[in-house]
Amino acid sequence: MSQEADRLIADALRDHARIAAPARLRRKLARRHLGGRAPWLVPGLAALAGAAVATLVVLLVLRPPPPVIDPASEAVGDHLRMLGGRGLGVEVSDMHQVKPWFTGKLEFVPPITFLGDDEFTLAGGDVAVFLGHKAAELVYHRRLHVVSLFVFPATDTLDLERTIQGFHTIVWTRDGFGFALVSDLNFGELRALRDRL
Repeated sequence: MSQEADRLIADALRDHARIAAPARLRRKLARRHLGGRAPWLVPGLAALAGAAVATLVVLLVLRPPPPVIDPASEAVGDHLRMLGGRGLGVEVSDMHQVKPWFTGKLEFVPPITFLGDDEFTLAGGDVAVFLGHKAAELVYHRRLHVVSLFVFPATDTLDLERTIQGFHTIVWTRDGFGFALVSDLNFGELRALRDRL
């Protein structure tokens, strides 16, 4: 009897038009089929992960190299800031007063012994930031011209002379320190001061 009942039910189902399941039931069945996740979730997460990897590759591989800091350009910029009225931390013409002023402000003692003379008078000093590190700035005068000397710890060998924005610069290293002279004086006069240092 059960076989006959199954055949009758199958015939009845074949003869009648099928009725579509309600939308709510279809969504519920789809979620159950996808393990409870929305159908867009897996492709969406895959696309997001791909975008993150692509961004990381661009940042690591195509990133521009760090800028090269030009000591001559930095010396001119610092010199111009001083000329613009920044003032000096200590304004005296005696190196015996200037060098002690740096104590506790720098992690080194500037290896400068030139106290100034009739041609180059010492005006004072200040702490500057040079090539990303604290540096000593000593200021000399020659007639109406101002000369900035920057002294900083240096591991690289530097030896250059350049003219930037009308200012002459001489940069060199000696005994683990870098020195940068900058002024509107000519190179011959700057070299004369360098030789005294």
